[in-house]
Amino acid sequence: PRRVLLPRAPRELMATAKTGLPELKVAETWDSCIENTIRKLAYGTLGGGLIAVILFRGVAARSAVAGLGAGVGIGMGYTECKHEFELVDKAAAAK
Repeated sequence: PRRVLLPRAPRELMATAKTGLPELKVAETWDSCIENTIRKLAYGTLGGGLIAVILFRGVAARSAVAGLGAGVGIGMGYTECKHEFELVDKAAAAK
């Protein structure tokens, strides 16, 4: 098997990430929040769509249930993002 070499981050960037600059922590939190919310939106929509296909025949009912699943997914993502930003804020206040 061949080894694939992945590019590494510059040492300066790694050093600043380890020092814990608030800007980097906020940027990392935003990245994880956006990724998490999109994932939960997709899972909620797919889950709601699957339940809708199994339980309902009408297009309107199926759409409503899939929309409900999407709303639940976005709500879960928002709640987790809010919690993550509160943790970043508490960590910054503790310093």
